[in-house]
Amino acid sequence: MDNLKCILQIGSHIGNTPNDPIYNLVNENTKLILVEPVPYLFNELKKNYKSKNIKDITFINKAVSDSIKEIDLYIPSLKNNFNNFPYYASQLSSVNKDHIERHLKNLITEKIKVKTTTINNIIETYNIKNIDLLHTDTEGHDYNILMSYDFIIKPKYIMFEYKHIDGCFKVGEKLDILLNKLFLLNYKIINKDTEDITLKLNEADSLC
Repeated sequence: MDNLKCILQIGSHIGNTPNDPIYNLVNENTKLILVEPVPYLFNELKKNYKSKNIKDITFINKAVSDSIKEIDLYIPSLKNNFNNFPYYASQLSSVNKDHIERHLKNLITEKIKVKTTTINNIIETYNIKNIDLLHTDTEGHDYNILMSYDFIIKPKYIMFEYKHIDGCFKVGEKLDILLNKLFLLNYKIINKDTEDITLKLNEADSLC
């Protein structure tokens, strides 16, 4: 991925983690919209990006879903000593109740209520005119988020976590449906690993 002038990241966590794909790519001239629903992670996210001196950065403390509402979110509790767990332990927030336990049985979980927004609403609210990279990492909710987007703006790149798209550690029909939608919009897969898929818009469409 190159020339990423505007990035919309959904499920930003705290930014500077070993598996964050954008933290080390951005500079002071990158336009960033970062969305993170968990309050304590959201606060760390803002602190970690402060040193980047980015001129145009927007932080949104909400979840992204398929409509504007309020949902239950199951999150790793601050009661945990995260030093005793793998680095990804605090990244496991999910709308799926058993998601955290399926990963780490001894991790203390809490349920919180969070307000949601949609990609369409974010674009309208913040007057976004183009997106170079749309990145979603939402532990199983990526399907709902991307399927509800109308793609009035087509990002040059789309990267999403597919590992849990049909349920915890399940990949199936939902992935096929989502990819077929993106193929019809003229995207092609340029990378696929054990967790994420990255697609690129056809060059002719990206110039529109």
